[in-house]
Amino acid sequence: MSDPGLQGAVPFRFACQRSGRCCRVGAGYVWLEEDDGLALAAALGVAPEVFWREYTRQVPDPGSGALRRALREGTGIAADRCRFLEGTNECSVYEARPAHCRNFPYWPSVLAGGEGFERARQVCPGITPEPSREQKQTAFAELEALYQALQAELNALAPRCELSGFCCRFEEAGHELFAGALETDFALDRHPEPGEPEAPGRCPYHQQGRCTAREGRPLACRTYFCDESKEEALFALHERYLQQVRAIEARYGYDRRYARFPELVRAFRSRTQ
Repeated sequence: MSDPGLQGAVPFRFACQRSGRCCRVGAGYVWLEEDDGLALAAALGVAPEVFWREYTRQVPDPGSGALRRALREGTGIAADRCRFLEGTNECSVYEARPAHCRNFPYWPSVLAGGEGFERARQVCPGITPEPSREQKQTAFAELEALYQALQAELNALAPRCELSGFCCRFEEAGHELFAGALETDFALDRHPEPGEPEAPGRCPYHQQGRCTAREGRPLACRTYFCDESKEEALFALHERYLQQVRAIEARYGYDRRYARFPELVRAFRSRTQ
């Protein structure tokens, strides 16, 4: 089923991370309708009139000014969080939680984009902006040009490569490959069928001792060489180009995640399967 967030003014995908941040970060109200109150009263084992009196209050809707029922916040050290939140991420009335909670982040104010979307994005780590196909293609073209400029500098630096494939066998080399959303998208666009990893955590594009994604491989692959004499220069080159990759991401609305490349490939592929 398509993610409703893709229809927003700023298209996004949502996958709950169980962070509990939506229940304890930022200001706002939990609006309640009649059915919400009845369900919560039953879950708490109190009469509906007791629930409305003890657990709710009337406040003006910031948008319309009309008085609406909202859940009372906690007290004391819990005054800035939902009163039904246990610990950092457990809802004590989860099955009876209000529609306002169930529908997050697909609220009209979030789907409309602008300030509402940015506030939700700052609170919720499960919201991932999804650039349009046109934006992606333009970003890919800029990334490809950046890779070409990088290759010209690498040719001038001439670091030694032993073609051993050792750097791609992360479990043996003792390092990991990180990338961002744009580079992962680019790799999958150029090489849409990665294989099954030959070892836990290994790059799925490393098959039978060779890279099957040379055209789409991320920056960290392009700047890694076994030549210790060029290590400092390669690191500086990587950091300089990484900032430019991040700038392209920002221009085209990419999420600013930075994670293990094999995990991102798996996650991004699962969105379209």
